[in-house]
Amino acid sequence: MLSRKPRFWATLAIALTVTGCAGLRPPTESLSDQQKLAQWQQNKDRLATIKSWNLRGKMGVRTGPKGGSATLKWQYSNLEQRIELYGPFGGGRVIITVDSDGAVLRDTKGAVIHGETASEVLYQRLGWQVPFDHLADWARGLPGEGATDVVIDEQGRLKHLVQDNWEVKYQSYRDIESKVNDLVLPSRITVSAIPGTMEVFSDRGEYLGDQLNVKVILNRWWEIEVDPS
Repeated sequence: MLSRKPRFWATLAIALTVTGCAGLRPPTESLSDQQKLAQWQQNKDRLATIKSWNLRGKMGVRTGPKGGSATLKWQYSNLEQRIELYGPFGGGRVIITVDSDGAVLRDTKGAVIHGETASEVLYQRLGWQVPFDHLADWARGLPGEGATDVVIDEQGRLKHLVQDNWEVKYQSYRDIESKVNDLVLPSRITVSAIPGTMEVFSDRGEYLGDQLNVKVILNRWWEIEVDPS
């Protein structure tokens, strides 16, 4: 089983860090940096209008010698979600539904688990810590509320962030066609627990360390809807 052990930790400043006060730029900032910040703001505003989607991909989780993978299918809207996981990591087939009443997990063995979030019920069933509660933002290339150490790349896209003891790195993007306009969305993300913030144990209670890595590959997006306002 895996368990989280939250700790307070200090965040470090990173060059070209983007925060909620991104408009406050240091006096020595070059014109190219200003352009990147302007492009980032434009990208962020556009991505924030996405209100629903369907996507398919793969997800892998590893901690020390223990790991697993699954095919991911995710239907998302602001009101409800349906997350399906197939494969060894998913324990055969796992379906998680999320709405205003909370989250419910069902599997092929007949198990039904209720909880507040998708992350909670998945942990109860499989023992894996997967931050689905943040992935709705991260999958679109957006930092969630409270994110720090946000770094953008040369194209004004999200490259790195830290949020709730997770470090997120964006490895690649792809152009996606939508009904309203074309979007550039992440295609490969790596999410790692900050060392020292999580304790990982085997099913036998053996301590495996504090490393936990989640790789997310987003192969296909479709039925993307955006808020026209």
